[in-house]
Amino acid sequence: MKKRTQTRKSNWQKLKSGEINWALYHQRARILRTIRRFFESHDFLEVDTPILTPYPTLDSNIHSMETCFRQNQGKSHRLFLHTSPEHAMKKLLAAGAERIFSVGKVFRDRELTQLHNPEFTMLEWYRANATYNDIMRDTENVICRIAHEHVQANELIYQGQKIDLTLPWERITIQALFEREADIDLKKSQSVENLRKSASDHGIYIQEKDDWETIFFKIFLEKIETKCGRSKPLFVMDYPAQMGLMAKRKEGEFDWVERVELYIAGLEIANGYSELTDPDEQQIRFQQEQKMKADAGYCNYIIDNELLSALRLGMPPSAGMALGIDRLVMLLTNESDIKNVLLFPMCQWTAP
Repeated sequence: MKKRTQTRKSNWQKLKSGEINWALYHQRARILRTIRRFFESHDFLEVDTPILTPYPTLDSNIHSMETCFRQNQGKSHRLFLHTSPEHAMKKLLAAGAERIFSVGKVFRDRELTQLHNPEFTMLEWYRANATYNDIMRDTENVICRIAHEHVQANELIYQGQKIDLTLPWERITIQALFEREADIDLKKSQSVENLRKSASDHGIYIQEKDDWETIFFKIFLEKIETKCGRSKPLFVMDYPAQMGLMAKRKEGEFDWVERVELYIAGLEIANGYSELTDPDEQQIRFQQEQKMKADAGYCNYIIDNELLSALRLGMPPSAGMALGIDRLVMLLTNESDIKNVLLFPMCQWTAP
């Protein structure tokens, strides 16, 4: 007998039947309005960037979704759904923008879990003449504003955890975090061999083919991430240079970049950095990542030379942050699964 496939109910069907109610989605809409009011009150201009781009991401840890545009004459163009509005917004910085923000959909392949949806909503903002210290303060202030308006408290309760939002939030370097939570010295583990030994010593399964970044993420995910921001939001700073494709190197510390990630209750909420503005160094990094993509089977991924031209025209020292709206809504509504805060999550029409 052929096994019958169980049909998942869509969220709109659950809304109709009363299994879930509209209150959460009304709150989501109010959160988005608060975000826009915050940035507009701080003299940021909201900008609309294209979703379709000829430039796929060259970041080896992120995967673009490919599509095609066909002209009436039969000519076709290879395009991608953007993984971030970053390239477009940096071109606007080079054009003279000083404070800009964007709220919109972004797309990433191979991401469908309890915390990931391939189509999700991103808040991204940039400041000219700023560093990652400035955008960390922005991040504190916008989340505190949202919490004040929608929770009416300086704390959150998420999945039984009490999160103190009182400013300032904790800041720690990734080097110090690895030492504190995993007893691993990243500065002494710059080689694949040394990091593999450190991981194995901590009982983490490592394959022979695993490169340095893969081992780093295995350690981080298994030993560290869930501990981050458990009682108070945590900014993790100053990542190894190979993990900051478009981030500025730290002054006098060639092997590290001014990148920061925000964690709350073990969830990564935001990622940003002081921007790399040197076009020659950016081109070298793009070429290195392009080769890695090709080695992994992603062929003919072109470099965004228009962005390199923008850097050569003179993008000012800048900093930017990307914040996941859906995960922020999860925190504020105490939801453990991202599909519950989306009206149309992808997992409802993919095969079981």
